[in-house]
Amino acid sequence: MNFSSILLTGGKSKRFGPNKVKILSGRVPLVAEQTVKLGFFTREVIVSTSPENKGFLKNVMDEINGYVRALETPDYFKLPEIRVVLDDNITRTSLQGIGPVAGIYTGLKESANKMVLVMASDMPLISYRLLQFLTRTAKQEYSKDAVIIRHKKGIETLCGIYSKKCIKIIEEGILKGIYKISDILKGLEVRWIVTEELEREGIDQFNFFNINSGKDIEEYVNILKRGLCDYGTHNLHSRSGQEWKGYFFRGVGKETAKEKI
Repeated sequence: MNFSSILLTGGKSKRFGPNKVKILSGRVPLVAEQTVKLGFFTREVIVSTSPENKGFLKNVMDEINGYVRALETPDYFKLPEIRVVLDDNITRTSLQGIGPVAGIYTGLKESANKMVLVMASDMPLISYRLLQFLTRTAKQEYSKDAVIIRHKKGIETLCGIYSKKCIKIIEEGILKGIYKISDILKGLEVRWIVTEELEREGIDQFNFFNINSGKDIEEYVNILKRGLCDYGTHNLHSRSGQEWKGYFFRGVGKETAKEKI
């Protein structure tokens, strides 16, 4: 099964202050890192964004080959097709400020494949192991509308798998003023991934850390400095390619087999 992916970058950073889309991880924009992560599992990355962020993102994606080299990705890695798209008119002009549901709706309509891996740009510690588990589960549960994580702290609507079958019900929800993704999920057939499965797969809670405030960016820097306990990572403040791979591939061993897509 082939997957498309959506990188959500349309936020206005109201809580964070500065534009989160422009966060750098060392010398590499975080959105470039996230795009590379998606490239291990999907054939196309749809970068869904707002008019305010489009110019910056197009510049980043124009330089993506240089960032791939800086991250020292494995030899087998091949960049997928990357497209920067604006949120659909139904959300961008008719209904302003409705949040990430706009990006999911737009990306699903734009995607070439039935199953779509969705990821927020502000979740910097998402790992290979998590994305592998999501895509593997989606292949096994092909008939489901979505594959979503539900753990002790809540539902991870911005890191999951959505089918193009979701387009109609998401659109109906938007037109009714239902913008909360967890509310929209109530009308879908969802394969829930629960805490016990995450623990069995060795997927740590750092995967779900996201940057919503200035305090969060301070915590992110501290995490990079001290490393992740038990995963063999160390001080990543300089963020070289080798160090980045230590974070992304944590828990899967030094040699990671190529994911067949």
